[in-house]
Amino acid sequence: MTAVPSYPMPDNVWPDAVALRQAMAQGDVTARDALEACFAVIDRCNDQVNAVVYQDRTAARIAADTCDAAPALIGPLHGVPVTVKECFDWQGRPSTWGDPARTGWVAETDSSVVTRMKQAGAVLIGKTNIPAYLSDWETANPLFGATRNPFDQTHSAGGSSGGSAAAVACGMSYIDIGSDQGGSIRYPAHNCGVHGLKPSWGRISLQGHSPLGELREPDIGVAGPLARSARDVALAFSVLSGDLQEPKVDIDGLRVAVLPPMPGCPLDDSYAGMIAEFTDRLGTAGAKVQQVAPEIEFDRATEVMNLLVRAETCRKAELVTAFRAEQSTLAPRGDYAVLNARGNSLSHRDWLVLHEERLRFCQNLEAFFRQYDVLLCPAAAGAAPPLRPDCDVTTRTVPVNGGEEPILKQHLLHMLGSLCYLPAHVMPIGGMPSGLPLGIQLVGAFGQDQALVAMAKAFGKLQVMNRYGGS
Repeated sequence: MTAVPSYPMPDNVWPDAVALRQAMAQGDVTARDALEACFAVIDRCNDQVNAVVYQDRTAARIAADTCDAAPALIGPLHGVPVTVKECFDWQGRPSTWGDPARTGWVAETDSSVVTRMKQAGAVLIGKTNIPAYLSDWETANPLFGATRNPFDQTHSAGGSSGGSAAAVACGMSYIDIGSDQGGSIRYPAHNCGVHGLKPSWGRISLQGHSPLGELREPDIGVAGPLARSARDVALAFSVLSGDLQEPKVDIDGLRVAVLPPMPGCPLDDSYAGMIAEFTDRLGTAGAKVQQVAPEIEFDRATEVMNLLVRAETCRKAELVTAFRAEQSTLAPRGDYAVLNARGNSLSHRDWLVLHEERLRFCQNLEAFFRQYDVLLCPAAAGAAPPLRPDCDVTTRTVPVNGGEEPILKQHLLHMLGSLCYLPAHVMPIGGMPSGLPLGIQLVGAFGQDQALVAMAKAFGKLQVMNRYGGS
Protein backbone atom coordinates (compact mmCIF):
# COMPACT_ATOMS: atom_id res chain seq x y z
CA MET A 1 0.00 0.00 0.00
CA THR A 2 1.39 3.39 -0.99
CA ALA A 3 2.31 5.59 1.96
CA VAL A 4 0.01 8.47 2.81
CA PRO A 5 1.27 11.61 1.07
CA SER A 6 2.32 14.28 3.53
CA TYR A 7 2.43 17.97 2.73
CA PRO A 8 5.89 19.12 3.87
CA MET A 9 5.70 20.74 7.31
CA PRO A 10 8.31 23.35 8.30
CA ASP A 11 10.58 22.43 11.19
CA ASN A 12 8.75 24.81 13.53
CA VAL A 13 5.26 23.43 12.80
CA TRP A 14 4.43 20.40 14.94
CA PRO A 15 2.74 17.39 13.30
CA ASP A 16 -0.49 17.89 15.25
CA ALA A 17 -2.04 19.86 18.10
CA VAL A 18 -1.41 17.14 20.69
CA ALA A 19 2.30 17.19 19.86
CA LEU A 20 2.28 20.99 20.01
CA ARG A 21 0.60 20.97 23.43
CA GLN A 22 3.22 18.50 24.69
CA ALA A 23 5.99 20.75 23.41
CA MET A 24 4.40 23.75 25.13
CA ALA A 25 4.14 21.83 28.42
CA GLN A 26 7.85 21.00 28.20
CA GLY A 27 8.76 24.63 27.50
CA ASP A 28 10.02 23.85 23.98
CA VAL A 29 7.73 26.37 22.28
CA THR A 30 5.42 29.24 23.19
CA ALA A 31 1.93 29.91 21.90
CA ARG A 32 3.28 33.01 20.15
CA ASP A 33 6.00 30.95 18.45
CA ALA A 34 3.43 28.41 17.26
CA LEU A 35 1.22 31.18 15.92
CA GLU A 36 4.01 32.92 14.04
CA ALA A 37 5.00 29.59 12.48
CA CYS A 38 1.46 29.23 11.09
CA PHE A 39 1.58 32.79 9.79
CA ALA A 40 4.83 31.91 8.01
CA VAL A 41 3.13 28.95 6.31
CA ILE A 42 0.23 31.16 5.24
CA ASP A 43 2.64 33.72 3.82
CA ARG A 44 4.51 31.03 1.90
CA CYS A 45 1.63 28.84 0.66
CA ASN A 46 -1.66 30.68 0.67
CA ASP A 47 -1.14 32.54 -2.60
CA GLN A 48 -0.97 29.16 -4.34
CA VAL A 49 -3.50 27.13 -2.34
CA ASN A 50 -5.92 29.95 -1.38
CA ALA A 51 -7.30 28.30 1.75
CA VAL A 52 -7.36 31.16 4.31
CA VAL A 53 -9.51 34.08 3.14
CA TYR A 54 -9.64 36.24 6.27
CA GLN A 55 -7.11 36.80 9.05
CA ASP A 56 -7.00 38.90 12.22
CA ARG A 57 -3.34 38.70 13.11
CA THR A 58 -3.54 41.41 15.75
CA ALA A 59 -6.25 39.63 17.72
CA ALA A 60 -4.48 36.27 17.27
CA ARG A 61 -1.21 37.64 18.63
CA ILE A 62 -3.01 39.11 21.64
CA ALA A 63 -4.70 35.74 22.29
CA ALA A 64 -1.38 33.87 21.98
CA ASP A 65 0.38 36.29 24.34
CA THR A 66 -2.50 35.91 26.81
CA CYS A 67 -1.96 32.14 26.77
CA ASP A 68 1.76 32.56 27.35
CA ALA A 69 1.16 34.92 30.28
CA ALA A 70 -1.56 32.80 31.92
CA PRO A 71 -0.56 31.18 35.23
CA ALA A 72 -2.47 28.00 34.30
CA LEU A 73 -3.97 26.35 31.25
CA ILE A 74 -6.95 28.23 29.86
CA GLY A 75 -8.35 24.98 28.44
CA PRO A 76 -7.53 21.83 26.46
CA LEU A 77 -6.62 23.81 23.32
CA HIS A 78 -4.46 26.33 25.20
CA GLY A 79 -2.34 28.19 22.65
CA VAL A 80 -3.27 26.03 19.63
CA PRO A 81 -3.68 28.05 16.38
CA VAL A 82 -6.99 27.20 14.70
CA THR A 83 -9.21 28.39 11.85
CA VAL A 84 -12.94 28.16 11.13
CA LYS A 85 -14.95 27.82 7.95
CA GLU A 86 -15.99 31.21 6.59
CA CYS A 87 -19.70 30.59 7.20
CA PHE A 88 -19.34 30.46 11.01
CA ASP A 89 -20.02 33.78 12.71
CA TRP A 90 -17.09 35.37 14.53
CA GLN A 91 -18.06 38.56 16.31
CA GLY A 92 -16.89 41.71 14.55
CA ARG A 93 -15.64 39.83 11.49
CA PRO A 94 -17.22 39.32 8.06
CA SER A 95 -19.41 36.32 7.22
CA THR A 96 -19.88 36.74 3.48
CA TRP A 97 -20.87 33.17 2.59
CA GLY A 98 -18.86 33.76 -0.61
CA ASP A 99 -21.42 36.22 -2.01
CA PRO A 100 -20.29 39.70 -3.16
CA ALA A 101 -23.72 40.99 -2.11
CA ARG A 102 -22.72 40.30 1.52
CA THR A 103 -19.40 42.13 1.33
CA GLY A 104 -19.04 44.10 4.54
CA TRP A 105 -21.59 42.06 6.47
CA VAL A 106 -20.18 41.68 9.99
CA ALA A 107 -21.28 39.17 12.64
CA GLU A 108 -22.74 40.63 15.83
CA THR A 109 -22.02 37.57 17.98
CA ASP A 110 -19.85 34.47 17.96
CA SER A 111 -21.18 31.19 16.67
CA SER A 112 -21.35 28.35 19.16
CA VAL A 113 -18.23 26.66 17.77
CA VAL A 114 -16.19 29.87 17.92
CA THR A 115 -17.30 30.41 21.52
CA ARG A 116 -16.27 26.90 22.53
CA MET A 117 -12.91 27.10 20.78
CA LYS A 118 -12.12 30.40 22.49
CA GLN A 119 -13.18 29.03 25.88
CA ALA A 120 -10.82 26.08 25.34
CA GLY A 121 -7.87 28.48 24.87
CA ALA A 122 -7.51 28.13 21.10
CA VAL A 123 -5.93 30.99 19.18
CA LEU A 124 -8.22 31.87 16.30
CA ILE A 125 -6.20 32.86 13.21
CA GLY A 126 -8.91 33.43 10.63
CA LYS A 127 -11.47 31.93 8.28
CA THR A 128 -11.18 29.44 5.44
CA ASN A 129 -12.69 29.40 1.96
CA ILE A 130 -16.07 28.01 0.87
CA PRO A 131 -18.27 27.78 -2.23
CA ALA A 132 -20.98 30.43 -2.22
CA TYR A 133 -23.69 29.41 0.25
CA LEU A 134 -21.96 26.01 0.58
CA SER A 135 -23.83 24.94 -2.56
CA ASP A 136 -21.05 23.01 -4.31
CA TRP A 137 -18.50 20.23 -3.91
CA GLU A 138 -15.89 22.57 -5.38
CA THR A 139 -14.56 25.37 -3.17
CA ALA A 140 -14.69 28.55 -5.27
CA ASN A 141 -16.59 31.82 -5.19
CA PRO A 142 -16.33 35.23 -6.91
CA LEU A 143 -15.12 36.99 -3.75
CA PHE A 144 -12.12 34.82 -2.93
CA GLY A 145 -11.54 32.58 -5.95
CA ALA A 146 -10.85 28.84 -5.91
CA THR A 147 -9.08 26.78 -3.26
CA ARG A 148 -6.60 24.34 -4.80
CA ASN A 149 -5.41 20.95 -3.64
CA PRO A 150 -2.15 21.26 -1.66
CA PHE A 151 -0.69 18.19 -3.38
CA ASP A 152 -1.50 19.24 -6.94
CA GLN A 153 -2.84 22.72 -7.57
CA THR A 154 -4.58 21.62 -10.76
CA HIS A 155 -6.81 19.37 -8.64
CA SER A 156 -9.74 20.00 -6.32
CA ALA A 157 -9.61 20.42 -2.57
CA GLY A 158 -13.29 19.43 -2.51
CA GLY A 159 -16.16 21.27 -0.90
CA SER A 160 -17.77 22.76 0.87
CA SER A 161 -15.10 22.63 3.60
CA GLY A 162 -12.29 22.71 1.03
CA GLY A 163 -10.54 25.71 2.55
CA SER A 164 -10.68 23.98 5.93
CA ALA A 165 -9.05 20.76 4.71
CA ALA A 166 -6.41 22.54 2.63
CA ALA A 167 -5.41 24.90 5.46
CA VAL A 168 -4.94 22.01 7.89
CA ALA A 169 -3.07 19.88 5.34
CA CYS A 170 -0.59 22.70 4.65
CA GLY A 171 0.05 23.57 8.30
CA MET A 172 -1.67 26.97 8.16
CA SER A 173 -3.61 25.90 11.25
CA TYR A 174 -3.75 22.82 13.44
CA ILE A 175 -7.54 22.35 13.56
CA ASP A 176 -10.37 23.79 11.50
CA ILE A 177 -14.10 23.58 12.14
CA GLY A 178 -16.12 22.72 9.06
CA SER A 179 -19.73 21.76 8.39
CA ASP A 180 -21.34 18.82 6.59
CA GLN A 181 -24.75 17.93 5.17
CA GLY A 182 -23.93 15.62 2.29
CA GLY A 183 -20.18 15.02 2.63
CA SER A 184 -18.84 18.56 3.01
CA ILE A 185 -16.31 17.61 5.70
CA ARG A 186 -15.64 14.08 4.50
CA TYR A 187 -14.99 14.74 0.81
CA PRO A 188 -12.41 17.53 1.36
CA ALA A 189 -10.70 15.46 4.08
CA HIS A 190 -10.32 12.63 1.57
CA ASN A 191 -9.07 14.95 -1.20
CA CYS A 192 -6.51 16.69 1.03
CA GLY A 193 -5.24 13.74 3.09
CA VAL A 194 -6.46 14.84 6.52
CA HIS A 195 -8.88 13.53 9.14
CA GLY A 196 -12.44 14.84 9.22
CA LEU A 197 -15.35 13.93 11.50
CA LYS A 198 -19.00 14.38 10.56
CA PRO A 199 -20.47 13.90 14.06
CA SER A 200 -23.76 12.36 15.04
CA TRP A 201 -26.50 14.86 14.33
CA GLY A 202 -27.18 17.22 17.23
CA ARG A 203 -23.92 16.62 19.10
CA ILE A 204 -22.43 20.03 18.19
CA SER A 205 -24.52 23.18 17.91
CA LEU A 206 -24.74 24.95 14.53
CA GLN A 207 -25.94 28.20 16.12
CA GLY A 208 -24.34 31.08 14.20
CA HIS A 209 -24.09 29.14 10.94
CA SER A 210 -26.88 30.64 8.83
CA PRO A 211 -26.90 33.47 6.28
CA LEU A 212 -30.49 34.12 7.38
CA GLY A 213 -29.67 34.36 11.08
CA GLU A 214 -31.90 31.38 11.91
CA LEU A 215 -32.16 30.35 15.56
CA ARG A 216 -33.19 26.72 14.95
CA GLU A 217 -30.83 23.80 14.60
CA PRO A 218 -31.02 22.49 11.01
CA ASP A 219 -31.99 19.01 9.93
CA ILE A 220 -29.10 16.76 8.78
CA GLY A 221 -26.40 19.47 8.92
CA VAL A 222 -23.61 19.27 11.50
CA ALA A 223 -20.42 21.03 12.52
CA GLY A 224 -17.24 19.01 12.94
CA PRO A 225 -13.44 19.18 13.13
CA LEU A 226 -10.77 18.62 10.49
CA ALA A 227 -7.22 17.94 11.67
CA ARG A 228 -3.96 16.20 10.83
CA SER A 229 -4.53 13.31 13.25
CA ALA A 230 -7.35 11.31 14.76
CA ARG A 231 -6.25 12.28 18.26
CA ASP A 232 -6.64 15.96 17.32
CA VAL A 233 -10.14 15.23 16.01
CA ALA A 234 -10.98 13.55 19.33
CA LEU A 235 -9.64 16.56 21.23
CA ALA A 236 -11.58 19.08 19.15
CA PHE A 237 -14.76 17.00 19.29
CA SER A 238 -14.57 16.85 23.08
CA VAL A 239 -14.23 20.64 23.21
CA LEU A 240 -17.16 21.24 20.84
CA SER A 241 -19.51 18.58 22.21
CA GLY A 242 -18.53 18.20 25.87
CA ASP A 243 -18.06 14.44 25.31
CA LEU A 244 -14.92 13.62 27.30
CA GLN A 245 -14.87 9.87 26.65
CA GLU A 246 -11.53 8.35 25.71
CA PRO A 247 -12.43 4.80 24.64
CA LYS A 248 -9.70 2.32 23.78
CA VAL A 249 -10.04 0.14 20.71
CA ASP A 250 -8.32 -3.17 20.04
CA ILE A 251 -8.32 -4.13 16.37
CA ASP A 252 -8.11 -7.80 17.33
CA GLY A 253 -11.69 -9.09 17.33
CA LEU A 254 -13.23 -5.87 16.01
CA ARG A 255 -16.30 -6.58 13.85
CA VAL A 256 -15.66 -4.67 10.60
CA ALA A 257 -18.17 -4.49 7.76
CA VAL A 258 -16.92 -3.35 4.35
CA LEU A 259 -19.37 -1.84 1.88
CA PRO A 260 -19.54 -3.96 -1.30
CA PRO A 261 -19.25 -2.32 -4.73
CA MET A 262 -22.24 -0.07 -5.34
CA PRO A 263 -23.44 0.13 -8.98
CA GLY A 264 -24.89 3.57 -8.24
CA CYS A 265 -21.39 4.96 -7.60
CA PRO A 266 -18.56 3.15 -9.45
CA LEU A 267 -15.06 3.51 -7.98
CA ASP A 268 -11.79 4.05 -9.77
CA ASP A 269 -9.96 0.72 -9.79
CA SER A 270 -6.82 2.17 -8.20
CA TYR A 271 -8.83 3.43 -5.23
CA ALA A 272 -10.78 0.19 -4.89
CA GLY A 273 -7.46 -1.67 -4.80
CA MET A 274 -6.17 0.60 -2.03
CA ILE A 275 -9.29 -0.04 0.06
CA ALA A 276 -8.94 -3.80 -0.47
CA GLU A 277 -5.33 -3.70 0.69
CA PHE A 278 -6.26 -1.67 3.75
CA THR A 279 -9.04 -4.06 4.74
CA ASP A 280 -6.67 -7.00 4.24
CA ARG A 281 -4.34 -5.36 6.77
CA LEU A 282 -7.23 -5.07 9.21
CA GLY A 283 -7.88 -8.79 8.83
CA THR A 284 -4.22 -9.60 9.38
CA ALA A 285 -4.33 -7.48 12.56
CA GLY A 286 -7.14 -9.66 13.89
CA ALA A 287 -10.29 -7.80 12.86
CA LYS A 288 -13.26 -9.87 11.74
CA VAL A 289 -13.76 -8.36 8.30
CA GLN A 290 -16.83 -9.08 6.17
CA GLN A 291 -18.04 -7.46 2.95
CA VAL A 292 -21.67 -6.68 3.69
CA ALA A 293 -24.10 -3.79 3.30
CA PRO A 294 -26.95 -2.68 5.55
CA GLU A 295 -30.33 -3.97 4.37
CA ILE A 296 -31.58 -0.76 2.81
CA GLU A 297 -32.15 0.31 -0.78
CA PHE A 298 -29.18 2.63 -1.29
CA ASP A 299 -30.47 4.38 -4.41
CA ARG A 300 -33.81 5.20 -2.79
CA ALA A 301 -32.20 6.24 0.49
CA THR A 302 -29.86 8.55 -1.44
CA GLU A 303 -32.83 10.10 -3.21
CA VAL A 304 -34.57 10.64 0.14
CA MET A 305 -31.41 12.25 1.52
CA ASN A 306 -31.19 14.67 -1.38
CA LEU A 307 -34.85 15.63 -1.08
CA LEU A 308 -34.56 16.24 2.66
CA VAL A 309 -31.33 18.21 2.27
CA ARG A 310 -32.97 20.44 -0.33
CA ALA A 311 -36.03 20.85 1.88
CA GLU A 312 -33.75 21.90 4.73
CA THR A 313 -31.94 24.45 2.58
CA CYS A 314 -34.98 25.71 0.64
CA ARG A 315 -34.90 29.17 2.26
CA LYS A 316 -31.20 29.51 1.52
CA ALA A 317 -31.93 28.35 -2.04
CA GLU A 318 -33.55 31.72 -2.68
CA LEU A 319 -30.21 33.37 -1.87
CA VAL A 320 -28.40 30.88 -4.11
CA THR A 321 -30.77 31.60 -7.00
CA ALA A 322 -30.25 35.34 -6.63
CA PHE A 323 -26.49 34.85 -6.41
CA ARG A 324 -26.38 32.74 -9.57
CA ALA A 325 -28.52 35.24 -11.47
CA GLU A 326 -26.20 38.06 -10.43
CA GLN A 327 -23.10 36.09 -11.39
CA SER A 328 -24.61 34.86 -14.69
CA THR A 329 -23.28 31.35 -14.09
CA LEU A 330 -24.47 28.25 -15.90
CA ALA A 331 -27.95 27.21 -14.87
CA PRO A 332 -28.44 23.80 -13.26
CA ARG A 333 -29.85 21.16 -15.57
CA GLY A 334 -30.51 17.44 -15.80
CA ASP A 335 -31.87 14.88 -13.36
CA TYR A 336 -30.05 16.27 -10.32
CA ALA A 337 -31.41 19.75 -10.96
CA VAL A 338 -34.93 18.32 -11.18
CA LEU A 339 -34.41 16.46 -7.89
CA ASN A 340 -33.14 19.63 -6.23
CA ALA A 341 -36.10 21.65 -7.46
CA ARG A 342 -38.48 19.02 -6.14
CA GLY A 343 -36.84 19.08 -2.71
CA ASN A 344 -36.90 22.87 -2.58
CA SER A 345 -40.69 22.85 -2.94
CA LEU A 346 -41.64 19.95 -0.64
CA SER A 347 -44.84 20.41 1.34
CA HIS A 348 -44.76 19.75 5.07
CA ARG A 349 -46.89 16.68 4.50
CA ASP A 350 -44.42 15.33 1.93
CA TRP A 351 -41.55 16.05 4.32
CA LEU A 352 -43.27 14.03 7.05
CA VAL A 353 -43.73 11.09 4.68
CA LEU A 354 -40.05 11.18 3.74
CA HIS A 355 -39.01 11.57 7.37
CA GLU A 356 -41.01 8.46 8.26
CA GLU A 357 -39.17 6.60 5.51
CA ARG A 358 -35.86 7.88 6.92
CA LEU A 359 -36.74 6.59 10.40
CA ARG A 360 -37.25 3.12 8.96
CA PHE A 361 -33.78 3.31 7.42
CA CYS A 362 -32.48 4.36 10.84
CA GLN A 363 -34.08 1.30 12.46
CA ASN A 364 -32.36 -0.98 9.94
CA LEU A 365 -29.03 0.65 10.72
CA GLU A 366 -29.54 0.27 14.47
CA ALA A 367 -29.91 -3.46 13.89
CA PHE A 368 -26.87 -3.48 11.59
CA PHE A 369 -24.62 -1.84 14.20
CA ARG A 370 -25.62 -4.39 16.80
CA GLN A 371 -23.83 -6.91 14.58
CA TYR A 372 -20.88 -4.77 13.47
CA ASP A 373 -18.69 -2.20 15.24
CA VAL A 374 -17.97 -0.14 12.14
CA LEU A 375 -18.81 0.06 8.44
CA LEU A 376 -15.99 1.01 6.07
CA CYS A 377 -17.07 2.96 2.97
CA PRO A 378 -15.21 4.78 0.22
CA ALA A 379 -15.06 8.53 0.77
CA ALA A 380 -15.30 9.39 -2.95
CA ALA A 381 -15.20 7.77 -6.39
CA GLY A 382 -11.43 8.20 -6.56
CA ALA A 383 -8.62 10.60 -5.76
CA ALA A 384 -9.15 14.37 -5.94
CA PRO A 385 -10.40 15.23 -9.45
CA PRO A 386 -9.17 18.09 -11.63
CA LEU A 387 -10.23 21.52 -10.44
CA ARG A 388 -13.42 22.39 -12.35
CA PRO A 389 -15.11 25.38 -10.72
CA ASP A 390 -16.63 26.87 -13.87
CA CYS A 391 -19.62 24.56 -14.24
CA ASP A 392 -22.67 23.84 -12.13
CA VAL A 393 -22.39 21.02 -9.63
CA THR A 394 -25.41 19.28 -11.18
CA THR A 395 -23.45 18.80 -14.41
CA ARG A 396 -19.87 18.43 -13.10
CA THR A 397 -18.17 15.07 -13.54
CA VAL A 398 -15.17 13.28 -12.05
CA PRO A 399 -12.81 10.84 -13.81
CA VAL A 400 -13.37 7.14 -13.06
CA ASN A 401 -11.48 4.40 -14.92
CA GLY A 402 -10.84 6.54 -17.97
CA GLY A 403 -14.41 7.82 -18.22
CA GLU A 404 -16.46 10.49 -16.48
CA GLU A 405 -19.15 10.06 -13.82
CA PRO A 406 -21.43 12.73 -12.28
CA ILE A 407 -19.82 14.09 -9.11
CA LEU A 408 -23.16 13.92 -7.31
CA LYS A 409 -23.22 10.12 -7.58
CA GLN A 410 -20.86 10.30 -4.61
CA HIS A 411 -23.82 11.24 -2.41
CA LEU A 412 -24.54 7.50 -2.24
CA LEU A 413 -21.27 7.05 -0.32
CA HIS A 414 -22.09 9.79 2.21
CA MET A 415 -25.80 9.05 2.53
CA LEU A 416 -25.70 6.80 5.61
CA GLY A 417 -24.04 9.40 7.80
CA SER A 418 -26.13 12.27 6.51
CA LEU A 419 -29.63 10.85 6.16
CA CYS A 420 -29.53 8.66 9.27
CA TYR A 421 -27.68 11.09 11.56
CA LEU A 422 -24.70 8.75 12.07
CA PRO A 423 -21.09 9.70 12.87
CA ALA A 424 -18.67 9.27 9.96
CA HIS A 425 -14.92 9.80 10.11
CA VAL A 426 -12.64 10.04 7.07
CA MET A 427 -8.98 9.18 7.56
CA PRO A 428 -6.08 8.93 5.10
CA ILE A 429 -4.94 5.41 4.19
CA GLY A 430 -2.53 5.88 1.29
CA GLY A 431 -1.86 7.74 -1.90
CA MET A 432 -1.64 7.61 -5.66
CA PRO A 433 1.69 7.57 -7.55
CA SER A 434 0.76 11.14 -8.56
CA GLY A 435 1.03 12.19 -4.91
CA LEU A 436 -2.71 12.69 -4.37
CA PRO A 437 -3.91 11.19 -1.07
CA LEU A 438 -6.68 8.65 -0.58
CA GLY A 439 -8.92 8.20 2.46
CA ILE A 440 -11.53 5.85 3.81
CA GLN A 441 -14.80 6.57 5.61
CA LEU A 442 -15.64 4.93 8.93
CA VAL A 443 -19.37 4.95 9.77
CA GLY A 444 -20.58 4.02 13.25
CA ALA A 445 -23.68 3.75 15.38
CA PHE A 446 -25.47 6.91 16.44
CA GLY A 447 -23.74 8.61 19.39
CA GLN A 448 -20.58 6.51 19.13
CA ASP A 449 -18.45 9.40 17.84
CA GLN A 450 -15.51 9.01 20.21
CA ALA A 451 -15.43 5.24 19.70
CA LEU A 452 -15.33 5.82 15.94
CA VAL A 453 -12.41 8.25 16.26
CA ALA A 454 -10.65 5.78 18.56
CA MET A 455 -10.91 3.22 15.76
CA ALA A 456 -9.33 5.73 13.38
CA LYS A 457 -6.46 6.12 15.87
CA ALA A 458 -5.94 2.37 15.95
CA PHE A 459 -6.30 1.98 12.18
CA GLY A 460 -3.68 4.66 11.57
CA LYS A 461 -1.02 2.29 12.83
CA LEU A 462 -1.66 0.02 9.84
CA GLN A 463 -0.36 2.54 7.33
CA VAL A 464 2.97 1.90 5.63
CA MET A 465 4.13 5.24 6.90
CA ASN A 466 2.32 6.88 9.83
CA ARG A 467 2.53 10.58 8.93
CA TYR A 468 2.36 11.78 12.50
CA GLY A 469 4.80 9.54 14.29
CA GLY A 470 1.92 8.38 16.50
CA SER A 471 -1.81 7.84 16.57
